Amino acid sequence: MRYVFILNPTAGKKNAYYSIFPSIQKYFDANGLECVCHITKKPMHALELANMEGSKGDPVRIYAIGGDGTLSETAAGAMGKNHVEIGIIPCGSGNDYIRTFGKVESFLSIESQLSAPSHSVDMIRSGEQYSINLCSIGLDAKVGYNMSHFKKIPFVSGSMAYNFAMIKTLFGKIGDQLEITIDDDKKYEGNYVFALAGSGKYYGGGFCGAPQAIPDDGLLDFILIKKPPLRQIPALIPIYKSGGHIDSKRFKDILTFCRGKKMEVKALRPAIANLDGECHIIDKIDFEVVPNCVRFIVPA
Repeated sequence: MRYVFILNPTAGKKNAYYSIFPSIQKYFDANGLECVCHITKKPMHALELANMEGSKGDPVRIYAIGGDGTLSETAAGAMGKNHVEIGIIPCGSGNDYIRTFGKVESFLSIESQLSAPSHSVDMIRSGEQYSINLCSIGLDAKVGYNMSHFKKIPFVSGSMAYNFAMIKTLFGKIGDQLEITIDDDKKYEGNYVFALAGSGKYYGGGFCGAPQAIPDDGLLDFILIKKPPLRQIPALIPIYKSGGHIDSKRFKDILTFCRGKKMEVKALRPAIANLDGECHIIDKIDFEVVPNCVRFIVPA
């Protein structure tokens, strides 16, 4: 088995090459093991590196050292390669995908990582881009768009940055006029604050947007929330964050929940889409499941 690490030096507050990788290298040296560490230098570099290492054809474990974005890129580069297993050493601002599987601490142990099994999981295709966790349009994407500025402030954690971005977003335009089609036969339209497609449960630094999502069921959880009266939003946000919105009476008249394979979204005016933390301005976009296409390492 080969071991490869793909390290994003800009993830989190400290350069992981100096704060995390030395202990990994020490463990490998102490146990007579070898590994290779690549450092990303540009967007989508992790995808290129994972594809390069996976294309060699032999069994390999590729660990992303970074956040959800680094993991998503690494997974995209390993898609369809059954001899490749991918994992994450979390050091990003959110580290949300792994919350679906367990605590962050389990993923920080290199000993647990090397002995852990891997499981086939789904991904989400949006045009030419692939995501492993969760994609959305609306208030949350606008928050993510604003969050990138707050993440640069020293001593501001991922959760704090998200909360600051939320406050800023609430003082702007809320709601997008969307036309939504799910699996070709379910059609919705209106003024939505959220249109979400989830394979994982969490995003945005701990918000449980898709609380019933299952990462390996071959389906995506679609959650649509129409714009409520502005005065209600502050009371609804904590419910949404905790994952209680699907069964909450307060969301009954504004929420649609279903499972499916594909969601097509058209925005009547430019909107912001979030793909595993990467935000784009769009006028239309599709989210489609790619079932069981990558093997993800899950420590006990």
